[in-house]
Amino acid sequence: MSDEQIIHLIHKYRNGTLTETEELAFFSWYAEVGSASFHRILQQAGEVDYVPASPAFLSSLEERLQHKKAVVRKMPILRRAAAAAAIILLGTTAWYVFKPQRRSIPPIVAAKVNDVQPGKNGAVLTLANGQVIALDSTGNGVIANQNGTTVTLQNGSLRYNAEKAAATSYNMIRTPNARQFKLVLPDGTTVWLNAGSSLKYPTAFNGRERIVTISGEAFFDVAKDAEHPFVVEVADQLKVQVLGTQFNLNAYTDEKQINATLIQGSIRVNKGASAVVLQPGQQAQVNDGITVNSHINTAQVTAWKDGVFNFDDLGVEAVMRQLARWYDIEVVYEQGIPGTRFYGEIGRNLSLAQVLEGLKLSGVHFKIEGKRLIVLP
Repeated sequence: MSDEQIIHLIHKYRNGTLTETEELAFFSWYAEVGSASFHRILQQAGEVDYVPASPAFLSSLEERLQHKKAVVRKMPILRRAAAAAAIILLGTTAWYVFKPQRRSIPPIVAAKVNDVQPGKNGAVLTLANGQVIALDSTGNGVIANQNGTTVTLQNGSLRYNAEKAAATSYNMIRTPNARQFKLVLPDGTTVWLNAGSSLKYPTAFNGRERIVTISGEAFFDVAKDAEHPFVVEVADQLKVQVLGTQFNLNAYTDEKQINATLIQGSIRVNKGASAVVLQPGQQAQVNDGITVNSHINTAQVTAWKDGVFNFDDLGVEAVMRQLARWYDIEVVYEQGIPGTRFYGEIGRNLSLAQVLEGLKLSGVHFKIEGKRLIVLP
């Protein structure tokens, strides 16, 4: 935060008008910079004829800042950064700081920052007859009827009703970068699609198996039907067999491996002649073969579905791939890839600049140029 913004927060603190976010940002700033910067800013405030408060008040404030310092430092870095970002990125909001009967400081306007807005709910649906529907701009209601299967859009979620289905045809739903979407398949299975993903599925499940094909990443909450196993295929690379369960499948082509993570129930992961059966909390990591990892942070795996980036113990490349998909940007490394690892979580509803403000606290710096994110040395 700028010196002027810190002075503004001191002023609001004195008047008892600090919001919870502003207070967290203020204490977080002090935990990072310490008392020397605090006193430098107070001296600067005096030079422009504004004294934030009496010496007794400032002493009391600094004592509280010191007391809060250890507590704040235990908070996740990205939580602190999100609060700071909320203060830093105020757009064009202006405010005045003044002392009665003395000259006022001119309005301070936050500098315009290159930024990219976060992704949102939306997808592109391709019907069996080739018709393409942009779900971002389609209103609620029945949007198609295919061989007796009705397709309804309701509050950003797609639902299929195949009770009167006369025949089976196939639909494809695709989430471009900067989009995610939720749909309910004809059997009642709920699927969440992450950005840059696609799902091909029948408009009615009439065979012995319920088969869908995915690229990218999706979370499945599968409707139980012991007589008709649910099967997820990843091109010709992988097959996941399910009876009724919850699991996440990450099959992005730019990731080093395909990860199938079981949350609840049981799944069988097949690749060629190899197969493993997972228990809840396990992850099948698939490349040339299948490796089972039993020490998985499942909350991190499914954080995207809950509207959160979870960057705990992730390297720069892994984090940048997530940002590239969600903000639909190109990532460029100016001088190689830093070896830094990140910790903490932050909302996916924040702008790119706000997220980067948090990542900077780990020592990595960035520059936004249009739709390009440049990672600086």
